[in-house]
Formats: sequence, C-alpha cells, structure tokens
Amino acid sequence: MPLPTIEKMIYYTFHIDDSGAIEDIDYKKVNGQTIPICKIYDDNDFNKLNDILHSLDDYILNEKALNIFKESKTLKYDLTKAVVLRKEKLFGFIKKYKSYEYYHLNILKNHESECYDWIDFEKSEISAINNKNEEIIKILSHQHKLELIAENKSDSNQSFSFEVKKIVFGENFDFEIDFFKIPLYSSGEYVSERFKSRMEKAEIKDIGFANRIEQLNKVWQPMFPIIEFANKNGR
Repeated sequence: MPLPTIEKMIYYTFHIDDSGAIEDIDYKKVNGQTIPICKIYDDNDFNKLNDILHSLDDYILNEKALNIFKESKTLKYDLTKAVVLRKEKLFGFIKKYKSYEYYHLNILKNHESECYDWIDFEKSEISAINNKNEEIIKILSHQHKLELIAENKSDSNQSFSFEVKKIVFGENFDFEIDFFKIPLYSSGEYVSERFKSRMEKAEIKDIGFANRIEQLNKVWQPMFPIIEFANKNGR
C-alpha cells in the first residue's frame, strides 16, 4: 500500500495595514482592571475601523478577529478588553469621539523564548560582526547571541552588530503552531496556512501575507530573513 502524501506546511509573514491605525493609547483603571483606551487617527486615510487595528502595542482587534486567535494554536497571550475612540462628525465640522469595544491581545514575552529552541543554528545564517576588527562570528546558539548582546551593554571596548540572512527550523519545530514570533532574529510575525485560510474565510480586511522575501519591499527585506525547515515535509 503506498504511503499517504504529506502536505508540506507553508508559513507566511503577517502584515496589518495602517488604514486603521492607533495613534495613542492611555490606560485607565475600570472596576479594578487596567483598560487600554485607544485613540484612532483623525485622518480619513488611517481611521477605518478594521477588524485588526495597526498598533505598536501588540494587537487591538474586535471579537471577529479574536475568535480566529482563539481557535488557533498560538504562543500564550494575555487578553483584556479595550476601548477604541474615533472622532466622527456630529454635524457640520464638529466632531465627537465615539467609542467601540475591542480587545487588547498581548503575546507574553517570556513565552516567545520557546521559539528559539526550534532554530537549528548550525544550518542557519546568523552572524555577529565585531565592530572593532570586523571579524564575522557565526552565532551557534541563542545563548551565544545573548552573551554578545550583554557584551554590547558592558564596559568592554568591543561591540557587535548582528545579521540574520536565513533561519532554519530544526526537527523539533512545532508544525501545529499557527502564530508565532522570533524576536531578536526577525521583525516578522509568522502564521500557518491554516491561520491564513481562517482569516480569509472570515473576510478580515486590510491584512496581508507574504511567503517569499521577494514579495516584501527591499527596504524591509533585511528585517525578514529567509525561512527554511530541516524537515521539508513539515513532519
């Protein structure tokens, strides 16, 4: 009997359009809970009430988008209610803030470290450059990189800059994961094909996905390394 065909998994970088963008966030205590009060830009180009709003503070999203995160396997996150304020015309040129219920989804930083265990540093192209003598040093582990970062913060006369051209995920990569980050190695947020399909089926607007570095603007390419998998079939 022939073996079943195993579908190769594909991961994409996840991009949120700034057509709906948060300009400022204040935090207020409401019934003992800290609630983010998010002001959206007062500009027609940036104030759409998208399902996921562009924000530097993790994810401000409505219930429709939140449900996709809930049914997907992601890194652990903290979730609180959020209020989004948008200036809308009352009459004539007079505007008034109107509030909308959203959620603030915050990926817990101490859980991002589990992603570093997935990286095969030997096969990856991750290096440090000694700024004193221009020596190129291959990064052999996450701990190795942390040590060089600590060296930058010390009183040593040495300093290092870093370059990440390619990340290879090893045999212990979790192919069940639908959403993850790899801080210190990429600016990307990575999603599975399952997550992408759920977003598209729910018609979440003004988001994008890229699975080839050529799809990204050249200015951004250095911040998004090539991603490969040691196990080509994703199993």
